Amino acid sequence: MCGIFAALNIPKAAEHVTIGLHATQHRARDYAGIATSDGQHIYRERGPGIVRQVFTRAMLDRLHGRDALGHIRYPTVDDDPTRDNIQPVLGYYAGREFALAHNGNLTNVEELRAMFPGAKLKTSLDTEMIVRLLEYFDSGDIEADIREVLRLVKGSCTFVMLLPNRIIAVRDKSGNRPLSIGKSDEGYYVSSETCAFANVHAEFLMDVPAGSMVVLEYGGYRTVELAKACEQNCRFEAIYFAHPGSRVFEEEVTPFRIALGRALEEFAPAIGADIVTPIPDSSNMIALGYGEGGRSGKFLPVITRNHYVGRTFIAATQAARDVEVSRKFGFTEGLIRGKSIVVIDDSIVRGTTMPKIVRRLYELRAKAVHVRIACPPILYSCHYGINTPTRDELAAVRYSRSELEELIGADSLQYLPLTHLRELSPRSEKLCYACMDGKYWDRD
Repeated sequence: MCGIFAALNIPKAAEHVTIGLHATQHRARDYAGIATSDGQHIYRERGPGIVRQVFTRAMLDRLHGRDALGHIRYPTVDDDPTRDNIQPVLGYYAGREFALAHNGNLTNVEELRAMFPGAKLKTSLDTEMIVRLLEYFDSGDIEADIREVLRLVKGSCTFVMLLPNRIIAVRDKSGNRPLSIGKSDEGYYVSSETCAFANVHAEFLMDVPAGSMVVLEYGGYRTVELAKACEQNCRFEAIYFAHPGSRVFEEEVTPFRIALGRALEEFAPAIGADIVTPIPDSSNMIALGYGEGGRSGKFLPVITRNHYVGRTFIAATQAARDVEVSRKFGFTEGLIRGKSIVVIDDSIVRGTTMPKIVRRLYELRAKAVHVRIACPPILYSCHYGINTPTRDELAAVRYSRSELEELIGADSLQYLPLTHLRELSPRSEKLCYACMDGKYWDRD
């Protein structure tokens, strides 16, 4: 999972993009990069780490121009330390340099690489395949060439191009990953999440339609349909990844999560429990919805999060996840002692976090611990940009529900069923549940 933020016709564009990337830092934190354009030249700075650590004042001073494109990334494949695997990736089109940033995951990379035998690729990123394809077609008609690229690639392909005096934002026909356009008095912005627009004093204008591109120019913008939309928007975006202040796939995240919690409590109550607590932060609104009625306990966060430690699910390695879990959470001991606690989490993916949480609650003398999971069991690897490369890593594949309940150490464990999750959205047929039902939509 990655984050993209771009600005067109904005003074000090690189600084605005830094602010926008920081607002979407919850999506990724391993690498950050920004490319800018002054209408003639492309400038690029990047590095490992989170945005505020990567971009120094000296770097920002070297990023000239009123147009900028930024990217934050966490790796979905093992990185090659000898390659420059930080986006945006640079290329040439119609004799001019451009920069491109991609969110998603191409599933036919080897097939695409075969189109360039003997080529010395600069990265091991699937993003570079998009860049090379654009260079390969290079007819001078960028709209036609992007159409050809989308015809060839499979998987999830949402990207933004920075060209001289314009920015092009593209979503493939599946629209699997979100991308939105914002507007300020001076210019335009592009963001993976709408929550970032407020940070740069911009207003949400529109989502980039699936199967289309939005061309942003100094004189305005236009939308071009590239392929007939066949939407498969990622359901996990609103469940876990997206900021609670965002709007993704025509859905406000916070109201959806509250409704998710209500549905979870209706299906799997913990009658007579004392406290409903989220594992912060993505589960906060889910727990609020679960505790609304009061029959399964009242909403009272007794688990706190150290915000100087990142999200363990998107840590790059299992060792990093284990260390971070132990540093990440704090507990309000006086409120836990002698109480029956319902712990709400958005999902169980690898099963790293929950056993440690439950164990600590019992160490603090909780009377009982019930675990409720708002997402159905994750049974299949995601091929579209989430780092679950093999099914063997998934807790729900390795263990039955009763085995996982025992492993976690809880008095009970319940998931929201997939049928109930589907019922929560009026546009469920346009959502991707592949990690839950194994239905991969890019298969021939």
